[in-house]
Amino acid sequence: MDLSLVLVLAIVADLLTLKIIPVRRRIARFVCMSLFFALQTILIVALIGSPVRPVFRPKDLPREFWLQILTCVWWGLAARELIAVLALPAALRKTTIENKILSDIIGASIYVCSALAMLGFVFALPLQGIVATSGVIAIVLGLALQSTLGDVFSGLSLSVEKPYEVGDEVLLEGGVEGKVIQINWRSTRLRNSENDVVIIPHSSMAKMRIQNHSALTTHYAGNLSVVVDSRNEPELALEILKQSAIVCPAILEPAPSVTAIEFKGDRIAYNIYFRTSSFASAGEARSQIIAQLCKRARPGRYSSEGGPIFFFGEEELVDRISLFEPLSPDEKNHLKAKVVRRHFKAGEQLLAQGMKAESVQFVFYGIIQITRQVQDGRELKVGRMGPGDTFGKMSLLTGTASSATFTALSSGLLLGICSADLKPIVESRPELVELLSHLAARQQHVFDAFEQAAIQRDAIEQTDLLSRIKSFFHLNHLDSLSQI
Repeated sequence: MDLSLVLVLAIVADLLTLKIIPVRRRIARFVCMSLFFALQTILIVALIGSPVRPVFRPKDLPREFWLQILTCVWWGLAARELIAVLALPAALRKTTIENKILSDIIGASIYVCSALAMLGFVFALPLQGIVATSGVIAIVLGLALQSTLGDVFSGLSLSVEKPYEVGDEVLLEGGVEGKVIQINWRSTRLRNSENDVVIIPHSSMAKMRIQNHSALTTHYAGNLSVVVDSRNEPELALEILKQSAIVCPAILEPAPSVTAIEFKGDRIAYNIYFRTSSFASAGEARSQIIAQLCKRARPGRYSSEGGPIFFFGEEELVDRISLFEPLSPDEKNHLKAKVVRRHFKAGEQLLAQGMKAESVQFVFYGIIQITRQVQDGRELKVGRMGPGDTFGKMSLLTGTASSATFTALSSGLLLGICSADLKPIVESRPELVELLSHLAARQQHVFDAFEQAAIQRDAIEQTDLLSRIKSFFHLNHLDSLSQI
């Protein structure tokens, strides 16, 4: 059988095999490619001798041209094999995303050299004339592609200096922020928090101020600016802002810090500095801080857009709790007179799991750790409470024991309303029962979801909670009256 046909079959088998093997299996592809290239080299040597000094039969021009084509194909395969060998270290490290600029430029240079080898060794063309002609062509192309060449050389300088690498989270001058997902020969690609791809040419990157969040650690250091009404004492505002950030699940240790950065008559600007696990979770952390502050603050009385927030005082507690929104002014005034203050210290147990709460407690300021003992005896941390949060609703509204233990992590102040003072109002306002059932079901859902994550158990349905609340407040007779 003609060896040239065997060589063709080997080339076809090589290409088909690489189509079958997935790209992610880089080692397997390299091994198959190398085995096929060794076979192809043996066959081409048997046909023409050395590819550098090929020997053709000059009297058989069709045969000579056919072998020249096969030799050119071999040089292309040799270039591919050399590029694969240079990429082997990255494959052994199992790098999924790599800096492509150097590999692309090296690969292009290898293929250019392979093309010159085809012209010089296979077709015996004078390379001096080709090089001289290519110089003129290079000048013309250089003038036409100044911008693109600027990107390439800027990319080379960035690749040598390495102010950032693939996987780093960077902030660029102008506010562009994201994670580096690719560095190619012309541009750097970022994925921002909206999951969009931002493409920046290297010539622009080389002139920008680059802030690399991942240079020293993978954690992201973020901040949030908050403007507070100057009628709030700065010491209290600093404490509430810090405690509101500490209780947010997306924020990591060390504890967030707060500084006052600006004072303008009716307002003081503060910066909350925090740390998250990644750049992507910084937006979630800011949302959690804002949601926590909304429980403890109301918009400033100044009507100007972007006005400051105001941390309400103890006397406004009843007006701010959503549970009491449907009450009349007289009923709210009655409850305001019944509010009980309780100062607590760090380490104090405020409510134990299995105990009944005699009042609903509002965290005026301070941090409280929530723990829950699951069925196998483990005591697990559920979360934290901070300024604006409430607890004791489940025990008060359903008559059941507390589902968790509440322990103070810092000193603070609780404002409570006793069951004996709240029960008459609820009995006279049955429309509150539906609202109470939603609040109770929401809190129970959190505990049930946590319990299911530890061990499997059935969740308490909201309809069951509603019936238990009605039973506790003796409101079942109202349903009977409504059916008459």
